[in-house]
Amino acid sequence: MVLEKLGSSLRNAVSKIMGKSVIDEAAVNEFVREVQRSLIEADVDVKLVLEISRRIKERALKESPPPGFSRRDLAVKILYEELTNLLGRKPAEIPMESKKTNVIMMVGIEGSGKTTTVAKLAFWLSKRFGKVGIISADVMRPASKLQIEQLVGPDIPVFSKESRDPVEIMREGIEFFKRERYNFVIIDTAGRHKDESSLMSELDAYREIGPDLVILTIDGTIGQAAYAQARAFAEKVPVGGVIVTKLDGAAKGGGALSAVAASGAPILFIGTGERIDDLERFDPERFVSRLLGGGDIIELAMRIEEAFKESRLMERMSKGKFDLEDFREYIQQLGKAGPMEKLLEMVPGIGGRVQLDVNSGEMDRWIAIINSMTPEERRDPSLIRGSRIERIARGSGVTAKEVRKLLKSYHQAKKLIESMSSESKARRLFRRMGIGG
Repeated sequence: MVLEKLGSSLRNAVSKIMGKSVIDEAAVNEFVREVQRSLIEADVDVKLVLEISRRIKERALKESPPPGFSRRDLAVKILYEELTNLLGRKPAEIPMESKKTNVIMMVGIEGSGKTTTVAKLAFWLSKRFGKVGIISADVMRPASKLQIEQLVGPDIPVFSKESRDPVEIMREGIEFFKRERYNFVIIDTAGRHKDESSLMSELDAYREIGPDLVILTIDGTIGQAAYAQARAFAEKVPVGGVIVTKLDGAAKGGGALSAVAASGAPILFIGTGERIDDLERFDPERFVSRLLGGGDIIELAMRIEEAFKESRLMERMSKGKFDLEDFREYIQQLGKAGPMEKLLEMVPGIGGRVQLDVNSGEMDRWIAIINSMTPEERRDPSLIRGSRIERIARGSGVTAKEVRKLLKSYHQAKKLIESMSSESKARRLFRRMGIGG
């Protein structure tokens, strides 16, 4: 989970105050101390922590709970609001004009994960806005083009040229993608260091390219130092947004996020892992909700709908049709939504607290089991019993018990689908299935 330690500490603080029968000044003070410790351990600036603590205590003791809510509920609500304010309140928008080729320039310190993030952003944009191209203008590291190509595959073109002039490469690349009517072009630039004036001065030359958006990548493991980086780059180029990378397991991630927000630079995305789709739009309210265990049902629904949008499975499900071939496709498409562990983080009430024995390995075994069946058995699962189960188990290299487990899961899913006839009900069921895995 992103910022797992911080989330665990904050949920513990919430759990303690929700378990108290009386919320007096002593209980509020204990709650505030727990929150302070959690934020300081996540490398959030001490002055910010003290200011948040002061506001939480003052509001928790002076404000009256809304009708129907207790003072415990009020304390948690205040914590949620103060953390959201700390991280920027509202999500930043990505400017995009539909009748032109939108140019995004990526800049960042060497080693911040910029080139990998270029590939992730291209993948994210291509799923939502159509044709996306990449310009590899990192003349300091020629291997960056190969790295991008390996990450994005053949569907997203990468333009490059034998030249030592990055501006020349950018110009020609932009013209190429404009002729081909691409919706977005992302420019990968050379990494630099904020304390090396010669490297930073090169950014001035990039202004003549006139990008529609300049995005700065910042390594989430650097903590509070993110503030100085964001300010240094903003002095050279018009930074319109920031992507904070390497937040999966970063002990200082809270410090990085709060420092970037304090610099005034809007956070557009966060990097949450090594997969090409491990890039999430940053919404402070939804992010804090996940930290506190409230889940992020919107992000979950979006991920699963994206995974299934090119599949005919939804149409069949809406008609109550669901055989084992459909079940196999369901498992395959669900895998595209991301690792099961990350999907579970988004489920309200789970938020990292529950570890379920559902993983990509088990999904792969289920697909192997279904593949070992005959087409007739996949279309009519009622045929599968006795010796057929033993044969399928041998063919897929699993036990008969695992075959029966798959069949039980399939029948449970089919029963739910058959109980719903309208398309709207099928959509609700689909989301329930996605959440439950």
